Amino acid sequence: MKQRIAYWDIARGLAVLLVIFYHVPLYIAIAHPDAAGLVAGHIHAGTAFRPFFMPVFFIISGYFTHTEKAYYHFLWSDIKHLLLAGLALTFLSYLIQAVALNSYQVLGDFFKGLFSPRFLDLLFLNWFISALFFARQIYYWIDRLALFASHNRRWLYWGIEGVCLILIAMAGILVEPHAPHNAEWYYIQGLVFAVFLAFGKLLRTFPVPPLWLLGAGMVYVLLMIMAQQFGISTWEYGMINTTFTLSHWPFYMLLALTGSALLLGIAAYITFPPLEFLGRHSLIFYVPQGGILYGIAVLLGRWFLPDTPARIWLYLLIMWVLVLIILSALGAAKDFCYNIGCAFLHKKCKLSNNKSSWQ
Repeated sequence: MKQRIAYWDIARGLAVLLVIFYHVPLYIAIAHPDAAGLVAGHIHAGTAFRPFFMPVFFIISGYFTHTEKAYYHFLWSDIKHLLLAGLALTFLSYLIQAVALNSYQVLGDFFKGLFSPRFLDLLFLNWFISALFFARQIYYWIDRLALFASHNRRWLYWGIEGVCLILIAMAGILVEPHAPHNAEWYYIQGLVFAVFLAFGKLLRTFPVPPLWLLGAGMVYVLLMIMAQQFGISTWEYGMINTTFTLSHWPFYMLLALTGSALLLGIAAYITFPPLEFLGRHSLIFYVPQGGILYGIAVLLGRWFLPDTPARIWLYLLIMWVLVLIILSALGAAKDFCYNIGCAFLHKKCKLSNNKSSWQ
């Protein structure tokens, strides 16, 4: 197992917390449509960090992306650690949801899709994993092209890479409104978000002091204050969607990059093992949470409804706590199985070595 870097795990952990806190009120509104008005303010509050809490994952991934390896190794690694891991976690989400709701139809739908021509739809069901997978494949070839064309001249390398990524991102934005059903989740966002992988590699190539990151993050705070003052809605800048246009692009990039810098700068000054744990298991905390949150919201509705502001806050608190406990248990179970497997392999290796010595 590769050695972890606590700083980046903390950053991922903070981003995971923001994602969960943003999704909790959304799932209250989904499970209890009558409460949508009461929870609208909580959902709107999420726009304060919505522009960057997903791009920062792409930036962090770019920091650890190495395009020097052969493509078949790169591709297989992404298939294993993103697509197949995401598919397994999606099944886990469906299973937990089925048990919570005492309805197993959703599992039947999962297996029907798994053994049907719709398999790819199921494999790319999670937009984040799909976008990250395609962004990494796009970035791999652009980075190799830039390395080849620049002849190791750094300024030319970054220039070629930057121009190619911007052109591809612009193409993704223009094509997205006309893309086939769900294509925006499969590959269009990969075209746009590949840019953030390059920023991650830029941070690795030219390390930036945490204080500088916080300074850039202050620009984000200023932009958020100005948006409130001038009535600019940051909702549409939180994710690439069918309403996104080229005119949105500069402001979106500014929000995403300065907001990510703010989170990364804060992470550098935090030492908190639970956040590191979240960061180590970011996929576990991201993928199954939707099914778990929906199941929790429906089960809570059997006891009491979120029909007053006080009950909304109680719902939020219960859902935040329960989803973190359940997902933490899944992460701990993964660590336990991994440690058991390592211990078994270590013992097996020792026995094999002893046998070789005896022979």
